[in-house]
Amino acid sequence: MVPTSDERPGGEGQSAPAGTSAAAGTQDPAGWGAKVHSVRFRVVAAMLVMMLAGLVTAGLVTFVVQFQESDARFDQALLDRAKAVVKLVQTGKKASGDSAERTPSSALHEAAEDLEPRSNEVMAGIVDGRVAWTVEGNRHRTLLNDAMFADAAGMRDAAGAAFGELDAAGSPLRAVVVPLKGTTDAAGTFLLVGRDAGDQREHNIGAVRTYSLVALGTLLAAAVIGGIVAGRLLNPLRRLREASSAVSPEDLTQRVKVRKGEDDVTLLAKTFNTMLERLDEGAQQQQQFLDDAGHELRTPLTILRGHLELETVDDPEDVIATREVLLDEVDRMQRLVDDLLLLANSGDPGFIRREPVRIPELLDQVMEKVHVLADRHWKIDEKADFVVDADPQRLTQALVQLAANAVKYTDPSSTIALGSRIEGPTAADGTPVPASDTLLLWVRDDGIGIAAEDQQRIFERFGRARPGRGEEGSGLGLAIVAAIAQAHGGIATVDSAYGHGATFLIRIPLQSVSVRV
Repeated sequence: MVPTSDERPGGEGQSAPAGTSAAAGTQDPAGWGAKVHSVRFRVVAAMLVMMLAGLVTAGLVTFVVQFQESDARFDQALLDRAKAVVKLVQTGKKASGDSAERTPSSALHEAAEDLEPRSNEVMAGIVDGRVAWTVEGNRHRTLLNDAMFADAAGMRDAAGAAFGELDAAGSPLRAVVVPLKGTTDAAGTFLLVGRDAGDQREHNIGAVRTYSLVALGTLLAAAVIGGIVAGRLLNPLRRLREASSAVSPEDLTQRVKVRKGEDDVTLLAKTFNTMLERLDEGAQQQQQFLDDAGHELRTPLTILRGHLELETVDDPEDVIATREVLLDEVDRMQRLVDDLLLLANSGDPGFIRREPVRIPELLDQVMEKVHVLADRHWKIDEKADFVVDADPQRLTQALVQLAANAVKYTDPSSTIALGSRIEGPTAADGTPVPASDTLLLWVRDDGIGIAAEDQQRIFERFGRARPGRGEEGSGLGLAIVAAIAQAHGGIATVDSAYGHGATFLIRIPLQSVSVRV
């Protein structure tokens, strides 16, 4: 089988280099044993076996029918030739008045000579069970010799024409023996007409030989084409195996490059890529969690250790002061760990629990919770009279976080407002939104605002605006808000300009159960 272009080195597609990981330590099997046991070889072999069986069956049936028809035509030609001689005898007797000096055998002999057998024919008269005379078409070649006379005479049948085959020096002699009828003295007289069937048999054998060569060529062409086609169809499997052998806990970036198509093998490769993407995403989340935890817990642990090392055990005031600092740091570490765990679980299917949520009631409940956070001018800009399919606790958590964030960066004279409305596929600020209607929730303040270059970074884990924006936090609050929005299939954004306040927005595409109140 000829390898396809995809299977040669340098072919299209991504393949994993040998020795990429410990999982790829075993080398690919090589040699004829591996090729014989490969799926490609088995597919092509099965196809060739079925083609061979079909060709043999078709050829066998065709040639059997063809040979039978050829033999039937051959026998009919012999019978027509014999009837012509007999008819000539009968016609001659009527014309001559059937003279007494002329015997049926001699009349038959004369008629045979008059018709002049062809070069590959012989005619003979059989009288009283023996061959009385022969007329060879080729005087230099004897088709019916003395050794064959007994077999030839044994073919006679008084009831009618009898066909048979004689061995003429290794060449088949097909013959017909017909009785001479019409007069009483013709009883026991038969005419044998034989013809060399060697040319016909050779022609038939040549046809079989030609068919066999064509069938062999067809099988070879099918093997080559089948090998190429099978190689292309099964190429995603080979790439899948290579990608699987290259995957390791340290490297989940391998992918199987597949062509367009909807066949089973291509779909399998696409499914495998999807599985690798999920594994890679999970591994990245775990690694990010470990990095985040290590990064953020290092500072409070250092503070704890420093205070413990500097603590004066004999000084009660110092012990009390150190205890307060340590408890404060432990509380901060607890909040940090809780936030990290929340973000780590944000991709789980059970992170949100959808249920019908009345948006006006949700805003009222959130306002009851946040207006005690600080002395601000709290208000609700607008309420969307809709019932949506969402998680009320997560939405409350996100809005409370945004309100608490707004408190940090405003003063007592500032206004913090909540609001909601239903908007169409195009957002007012040009932000891409889902094709369906979208629930828009916001928390607005007139604080110091956020610079344009910081607006994307603040939604990342531990992402903070540039120095000078107020209190220092863990940097996880807005990341949690973004995770809640993404879990609902939406996005979290901010509309702000430095020095002119900020409006944090959560856009959630409406589910099919969403209805207007």
